[in-house]
Amino acid sequence: MSELTILLSDQQQQHLQQTIHQLLITEINHVQKELGIGKRYLKKNQLCTYLNLSNNTLDKLLMAGLPKINIHGIILYDKFAVDKWLITYSQSA
Repeated sequence: MSELTILLSDQQQQHLQQTIHQLLITEINHVQKELGIGKRYLKKNQLCTYLNLSNNTLDKLLMAGLPKINIHGIILYDKFAVDKWLITYSQSA
């Protein structure tokens, strides 16, 4: 097995640490936004991601009674209501 040693100045190390830190923060924020973490109400695509389901599978659950909120044609999904429905649905199946 070969070993590679890279020598960096203190300034280069600090810059590299800051760059990696910023990349991690950006990626965490992106994932949180995509999953709707910290949000109670989700859009359909966010709900698909939250439940790790395809759009077609989510449509089947909606036909089975998955709760949704329709406000003047805007459809939202309450994570609490969805989680409760899934538990109830899985116990009755």
